[in-house]
Amino acid sequence: MPDPAAATVLIVDDDAGLVRWIQRALQREQFLTATAGSGGEAIEWLSKNRADLMLLDLKLQDLEGQELINRLADINRPTPFIVITGQGDERVAVDMMKRGALDYLVKDANFVELVPTVVRRALSQIDREARVAEAEKLLRESELRLRNTLDNMMEGCQTIGFDWRYLYVNEAAARHGRRAASELLGRRILDVYPGIEKTRLFAALQECMNHRRSIHLENEFGFPDGGSSWFQLSIQSVPEGLFILSLDITERKKLEQEILDISELERRRLGQDLHDGLGQRLTALEMLSHGLSEDLKGHARDLSLQARRLNSELRETITQARLLSHNLAPVPLEGDGLARALAELAASTDRLPGVDCRFECDGPVSIDDVTTATHLYRIAQEAVNNALKHGKARRILIQLRKSGDVLELAVENNGVAMRDSHSDHRGVGLNVMQYRAGMIGAALTVESGKRKGVRIACVLGRKL
Repeated sequence: MPDPAAATVLIVDDDAGLVRWIQRALQREQFLTATAGSGGEAIEWLSKNRADLMLLDLKLQDLEGQELINRLADINRPTPFIVITGQGDERVAVDMMKRGALDYLVKDANFVELVPTVVRRALSQIDREARVAEAEKLLRESELRLRNTLDNMMEGCQTIGFDWRYLYVNEAAARHGRRAASELLGRRILDVYPGIEKTRLFAALQECMNHRRSIHLENEFGFPDGGSSWFQLSIQSVPEGLFILSLDITERKKLEQEILDISELERRRLGQDLHDGLGQRLTALEMLSHGLSEDLKGHARDLSLQARRLNSELRETITQARLLSHNLAPVPLEGDGLARALAELAASTDRLPGVDCRFECDGPVSIDDVTTATHLYRIAQEAVNNALKHGKARRILIQLRKSGDVLELAVENNGVAMRDSHSDHRGVGLNVMQYRAGMIGAALTVESGKRKGVRIACVLGRKL
């Protein structure tokens, strides 16, 4: 509220005696006052000065109260006012309040005593309204600045309401979807992207919507022209629904894929070198040691026994080298190669002492994309290694299934349970599997029993 010592009240009334009484009552309360004996005099004073509040008699000789208010508006000098009226004119006063008056005073025996209280109440109302107006102005300015910032961001920003309609889409988000922002606003995401409800992205959106939480993921979007792009998405629950921040990471994904391809080629080269180079030389040495053992049988029994031990060690080394070679360079993974490679993985694991490992595949599963098949094989390989190394598993089951457009690779074991499969601080193996799954647009899930048993599943479905 304005400081009473600084607030100026203009008293407009043609009754000079009454004006003096009102002026004294206000001055006792430390208000500054000014007076005008007619409507014309009030207009002239207000054209050169400012009043925080005006006490206006409705029955001026030269102007009606409403006409005075209209003229002040015409000269851009609107002033908050309180109506002063005679007894019996309360209906007129109420009508003036509907037209903007803050309050009214009826001229009766005690009305002068009420003037300071009514003035103070009116000034408080003016102050509150001014504060609200300023806050609304600041809010509008902040919203405008935020909107301008969002519109100029490289990242896509969009807000989706609880009815799945787009409430806001910035230009970057519209570009990401290869649509105009005007084409998206007000439309349901289910209509813009038919079939989205069957994707893991929509499952993530529902998770955020239903449980009011945040989710971060990478997702590949397919477009009608056959092209696709990768986006890093941050989905945040907000009062209006969901806020989605998207960043185009297609180029980063391509670079990552190139690095992985080079790494995979190098692994295959090393595996081939082990098989063709070191493996063959070890085989030759094993044959030589076997011949040496036979030659020494009749001449030096002790040396013959040592030669046989050397032969046995070489045979075991050859087995390990072949296993290492196979892990580095599995059979070609095109077509049904993934199923054959997984069968080989299960067979080699089954040969380990005390381990029962089986592979199940319902019907033929053909994968033409060697990159996808390679990532799936490495995920299975890492899951088996984790089961043996960390879970101390004795039974492992590798499963490969395909139903329609959905492919599932699962590795189950009866080893030690994983205490915190959903933690952000999981082991390197799980993070690598999650990364490989993300590279091919698959979803990786980890299910663990309370004491034992872990199931890792990688599900590859249709693109959005």
